[in-house]
Amino acid sequence: METITGYLFSKLMNIGSKSEGPQYFLQQINFDKGEFEKEVVVIKQVELWQEDSQLQVFLGKKVEIEGESTADGIVYKVIGEHTP
Repeated sequence: METITGYLFSKLMNIGSKSEGPQYFLQQINFDKGEFEKEVVVIKQVELWQEDSQLQVFLGKKVEIEGESTADGIVYKVIGEHTP
């Protein structure tokens, strides 16, 4: 497991389909250097059309995610606010 830091945001995806719902992204930031690295999908743990209640709480905030980076995105185990 690794700790990944960044800014959590979402976009509405699958618009107009039965699977329409939020997709979550992490804007990865190296807070020590103040540098943007990349944007990565955070894989939610609910159906495509549903909001992930654990991620919703942290939208628009700097976060730390404990999880695993995969080819499809970040599979999170624990998410919390980033504390410098």
